[in-house]
Formats: sequence, structure tokens, C-alpha cells
Amino acid sequence: MLTPLLALLLSTLPATSPGIQEPDGSHTVGVVPPFHGEPAPPGWLRKASHAAADPDCRHYVYEAYAGKDRWLVRYVMLPEGDEAFREIEQVFLYPRVTSGPVPKGRAIPPAELTVDPAGARWQGELFRLVDRRDLQRD
Repeated sequence: MLTPLLALLLSTLPATSPGIQEPDGSHTVGVVPPFHGEPAPPGWLRKASHAAADPDCRHYVYEAYAGKDRWLVRYVMLPEGDEAFREIEQVFLYPRVTSGPVPKGRAIPPAELTVDPAGARWQGELFRLVDRRDLQRD
């Protein structure tokens, strides 16, 4: 019963941020409030984390957090109906580099992360939320 209602609500929401090109061609739906803060994450972070997470459901949330010398990226999958999915939540750490090749991320267990509306904490380190997108593929 809730799935058809959610699908109807999602179909009536306009896509936002049309200038942002997502790696999988998804668009912002806005059910989860978007957020953009400073420092803005580098463009390579979204592409590299998307390849590592490989979100395999149609609707998911992408969040990027800035730490002192690292980026933390979190994906929350929102599967619908009988969609297959690997994991509901995935978290990755990346170094904050400004030049050179794109660094490889390190997966961390989501259970080690504490998340609140403004940030996340992992092993005592605070990460500020700097990018949140509610994304859906057609």
C-alpha cells in the first residue's frame, strides 16, 4: 500500500539541480532534503565512491562528509518492491587530496558510524555533512 503512494509522490516531484551530472544518469528527487555545504567535495569523490558502492537499486541517498584530512561518503539504498539489493548502507573513507591520481577509498562498516543531521562520527573523528542528494534512476 505504501509503495504505490510513495511512487505517486516521487513522480510528482520535479527534478532539481539539472546542471549536476550523476555518474549513473540519476536525478535528484528531493524526498530527503538536499544539502550543500563547505568545503564542497571534489568532483572525483562522487564518481569514485559511486563506482565503489555500485548502488543497485533505483532510489538511493548519497551523502559526503568533510573531516580534517579525509572525506567520508555514505550511501543509503531505498529499495522498492522486489528490487534486489546488496546492502542497505555503505560507507567509504577517502583522503583529501588536491592533485594527482584519484585515490582509492576504503570501505568501513556502517555500524562503526554515528550519524546525526549535521554530521557523522567515526572512531572519534567528526565529519561535517557537505553534500546530500536524494537520487533516483528512471
